[in-house]
Amino acid sequence: MTAAPSDSRGKEPRQLVLVVDDEEGLRRVVCRTLREEGYGTVEASHGAEALEIMETLPEPADLVVTDVVMPGMDGRELGRRLTQRWPAIPILYISAYDVNDIFRRGSPWDSAPFLQKPFPPDGLITTVRGLLKTRSVS
Repeated sequence: MTAAPSDSRGKEPRQLVLVVDDEEGLRRVVCRTLREEGYGTVEASHGAEALEIMETLPEPADLVVTDVVMPGMDGRELGRRLTQRWPAIPILYISAYDVNDIFRRGSPWDSAPFLQKPFPPDGLITTVRGLLKTRSVS
């Protein structure tokens, strides 16, 4: 668990992203990509850890990026719980599984933001910016 937000530029992060994935390597790549764009990041390796981190942060993350398929609490259940507690926080789902297969199994909603692994760094950044921009307009 990485409990303290990190920012590679050595300043206060302008926005904080919680990255949840049981694959450490991918989690690190996603966090590094986000930090290079100036976002602060916090990492969790599974859903229960992500909820614990959200409860301990001084302010909740601005966005959650979560894998869908993880041991224990999966990304769909994490998304449901996060939405109940923090309804304004956008959630970006990621998975190596096909989007149609994932959401047929019980997504919180069919139009949930989704990126299929592997995704290019610029695809991640474009999606994150769009979700955060939409949130700040609301």
